Amino acid sequence: MAEAEAPLLKVSEVGYRYGSFSALTDVSLEVEKGELIALVGRNGAGKSTLLKCIAGWTRPTDGEIFLMGDKIDHNERFVRSHIVLVPDTPPFYDELTAWEHLQFNAQAHRRADWEEQAEDLLDRYGLLNNKDAFPFSFSRGMRYKLALCMALLIGPKILLLDEPLGPLDPVSADELWIELNKHRNEGMSILLSSHQLPPNAYPDRYFVMEQGEVIAHGTPDDMREQLGVKSDLTLDNLLRAAILRRRGHDIDLEDEEEEYDEDEAEAQDEDSEEVAAPVQEKKSFAPKSKKKR
Repeated sequence: MAEAEAPLLKVSEVGYRYGSFSALTDVSLEVEKGELIALVGRNGAGKSTLLKCIAGWTRPTDGEIFLMGDKIDHNERFVRSHIVLVPDTPPFYDELTAWEHLQFNAQAHRRADWEEQAEDLLDRYGLLNNKDAFPFSFSRGMRYKLALCMALLIGPKILLLDEPLGPLDPVSADELWIELNKHRNEGMSILLSSHQLPPNAYPDRYFVMEQGEVIAHGTPDDMREQLGVKSDLTLDNLLRAAILRRRGHDIDLEDEEEEYDEDEAEAQDEDSEEVAAPVQEKKSFAPKSKKKR
């Protein structure tokens, strides 16, 4: 019998600790080619930490991560050419224009004949008229789009996006979702964390996280069946239902809404896992320089 082909990405029982605080506990998931997957969870659920571990920015304290069957810590250059993370607040050089950032990234990854693709990406994401401007003059949404163009210029097999829709207005969020689906249809795998999605926008699968653990996962139809969500499958309804099921409650979203909202307020006060302790990260994008314009 032929051996089964390894998944594109495999996360196996990954854990991560900041001192005595467990940001991730026994997280396992697989991603296949051409999938668009949403990580869902409250602030501090571990979404950003998981993305950083997958990208190789930080090493898990437990478990293993595999890219096409090989451990990601065995060949850093190979991983960086196939997995790219766009963080929620991408850093840029103050001295470089948007175009020069693309040039820098292309040369750093030894990309030849990159100019035409770079112009096409800037045009698709509405930045072509700002190619000679400096990112520090951009809005937060424009900066995220530029970082996304830099990532796509590399042509990764797996694109990791941390809160890509958060800084965008509703129209831009709809447009970005359409573009992400185009990249998915071209064979790219996309794993994104988000608190919101455009109306009637559904990923191929969800992974719901709470306190560093995956508490539910599956397709939209799976989630409706497993969690008993009878109303619109918004991320808010999905997350609320998953958390209530984890507690062993009957799923009645209207009756339980007040209790959930109180817990959400407490989670906001605790802040995200990045505040727990500083982490030495290895970034795909250039760090900010000390010189200011």
